[in-house]
Amino acid sequence: MAGREFTLSFEITPPTAAQPGSPFTVPVVIAVNPIGTPAQNVQHLVVSASLRDEAGTGAAIGLSGNLTASVRSRTDNAMSGYAKLSPLTISQPGKFRLRVMLSAASYNGVVTKEYVDSGIIHVHAGAAAQRPTPTQVARLQRLTTENLDISAADIAAWQRA
Repeated sequence: MAGREFTLSFEITPPTAAQPGSPFTVPVVIAVNPIGTPAQNVQHLVVSASLRDEAGTGAAIGLSGNLTASVRSRTDNAMSGYAKLSPLTISQPGKFRLRVMLSAASYNGVVTKEYVDSGIIHVHAGAAAQRPTPTQVARLQRLTTENLDISAADIAAWQRA
């Protein structure tokens, strides 16, 4: 990767625990922000998720769901904004990290610009149902205006999960 052009962070993090084969209740939301002025030839930003081992050093199998999303703002696809990955499911027990990579499409092709790893996700049969924390609820409520298909009804349903 050349010089950094973007920052990538989890606006809504993956759960710290999940049951194998059960979709995460709350979507994972990624915030994307430019550092300075991005290259002029970038036409579209996309994030994609993959599963890593507990240390984050090797690939792991078992992640399914909507693993790719466009970076969106209130008005359209954008050079800054948010991307929602949902639903996501990890099929097997273990300890993993979610890696989210930012790719930029231009007339030259697609280039990976940045990536971020989540904290550890412990996937086991005894994991409690995931409900959003008060901080996550406040963030989700703010995100309802960000063109991500998150509604007040969705948030209420996630709180009842």
